[in-house]
Amino acid sequence: MKNNIYLSILLIFSVFFSTIIWNFISIKFGNTQIVGEYFENKHHALNDPLRYIFFILFPISVYLLFKFFFEKDNLSLDNLKIKHNQNNKIIKDLFFLNLVIIFFLFLEFLSIEFPINKIDIFHEGQKLSAPFKSLIDEKLWSGSYVTTGIINESIGTKVIWKILGHQSIGSMRYLQLLYIFSFKFSLVFLIYFISKSISFNHHLRLIFYLISIFLTLFLIDYDVGSANAFSYRDLPVLLCLIFFFQSLNNQKNINLSLISLGFLGVISFFWSIDRAINVNFLIIFICFFLFFNNQNKKIATILISVLFFWLFFYLYLGNEFKFFFDNTLSILKNQNYVHGIVHPQPFSDLPNSSRATKSLLLIILSILISLSFLFNEKIRYSNKLKIIIITLSFVSFCSYLYALGRSDGGHIKQTTGILILFFSTFIFYNLLIFFEKFYKATAAKIIILSLIIIFVINLKIDFKNILNYSDRFNEFVLLEDKEYLSDEQNYLVENVIPLLDDYNCIQLFTNDSALPYLFKKPNCSKYYFIYSLGSEADQKNLIRNMNNIEIIIYSGQTDNWGISPQKKLTIVNNYINSEFLKTKKILDWEIKSK
Repeated sequence: MKNNIYLSILLIFSVFFSTIIWNFISIKFGNTQIVGEYFENKHHALNDPLRYIFFILFPISVYLLFKFFFEKDNLSLDNLKIKHNQNNKIIKDLFFLNLVIIFFLFLEFLSIEFPINKIDIFHEGQKLSAPFKSLIDEKLWSGSYVTTGIINESIGTKVIWKILGHQSIGSMRYLQLLYIFSFKFSLVFLIYFISKSISFNHHLRLIFYLISIFLTLFLIDYDVGSANAFSYRDLPVLLCLIFFFQSLNNQKNINLSLISLGFLGVISFFWSIDRAINVNFLIIFICFFLFFNNQNKKIATILISVLFFWLFFYLYLGNEFKFFFDNTLSILKNQNYVHGIVHPQPFSDLPNSSRATKSLLLIILSILISLSFLFNEKIRYSNKLKIIIITLSFVSFCSYLYALGRSDGGHIKQTTGILILFFSTFIFYNLLIFFEKFYKATAAKIIILSLIIIFVINLKIDFKNILNYSDRFNEFVLLEDKEYLSDEQNYLVENVIPLLDDYNCIQLFTNDSALPYLFKKPNCSKYYFIYSLGSEADQKNLIRNMNNIEIIIYSGQTDNWGISPQKKLTIVNNYINSEFLKTKKILDWEIKSK
């Protein structure tokens, strides 16, 4: 007990110390000319990651040093050894309940109201203009500078347009709904594999499963524009966890799971670059874990799979692979400078500091809980559950890296999904250990039934919408694009399209990235999403591509979202002003001709 008190005091002081020296961790600002918040504050892009790592790892280091000095004899790495023991009857009950949950999840998807709110001409434009251009020139990275991932920005929308046979905003939005449904579906299976690893009788196991489902499944909704604890962009991270946890519970198809991990390590870069970093950190973590368990053949399977799929895409993509490689390096090198927001110091009165501080403290706590398994032989924790909890804490730590590049409230919130899953798993497992003393089969059955009813009620299933799904779907997909536009945007489209009859393409110099799609004229250069540009090299490359450009959309509605393109891209702006003349002004938009 004394040791625990001393340790708690040391940990509190270590967090206090990390907070004090937060601003002292600072790399001298370099000579980058990328204009953004980092540039204005002379803030090096590595400052926030280094501060974050120190803030988390210093208290963790204090914890480990204390344990090694005073409780070294309690250290047991056997807790990380894979042991297989499974009750088939329990698993059958759980599998059946999982199918029931998926069925209701499907009913929820059929019940949702299709979103016909006005277009986000900035963000949704990425998923409209890039695929529109790709359909015309049949290019990928060579045709569009990709900010997030080629599947997210281009391929996904292209595929859904081809499947449905109709290019529309509604079709693009339906794809986003499918992504969210796929994420929810995957989350259910993730919780299923977690539940398989606990050691309760089948009634308590089912209660644990239902509580976990209820607490996590509603952390993401079908409002694409809202900032949830989960983002559907985390789908490859979720799948990676599923394949790993599945391999802990079942050795029959383990090679398929390991090969799938290798595939995810590659395809995640095409899905979302920042999520790919998390996925590959997780794969490295899994390999270390397998190495500890002397399962070198499994490591070899993962690594060979990774190499195979990289080779496959290298050969399949041909010359596009070089553009993918250059594009990805550019994003990793420049994007924090382009749209970075300086992370607030913990426990300060800076914007979003409170939300960030809560997340940071919970990440520290999750790692401390995970490490405690190494110094404590808990009878009621199976080795598989310990491994799962440790893995979830590691992913939570890595996930917060998303918030370091853009530290506003919404992006910080989107890093908390796995963290919430970690604590729901840990807390409710321990609560059920306590309630197991009072276990009665009849009461457990009533609780299970009640949880299912509560779950179904919260899904808001609408049988009228289900019966009319086909008609509603067709109406949504075929709805004219003008219905998604504001009056000002419709006025712009109506007046600009006739002006573009003599032009094959347009060049954007506005953040309104949806305009090429709305005008039905592809962007002349690959730089359609001007917001992501900033480096001198990218600016000069854009200018080189402007020799044959005749018309430019120079300003727009969303140029005040941060620093305007005119102030951020001064090299390009000076070139435009010297080579192009203002020809027309329509509301917020200015058009310039050569």
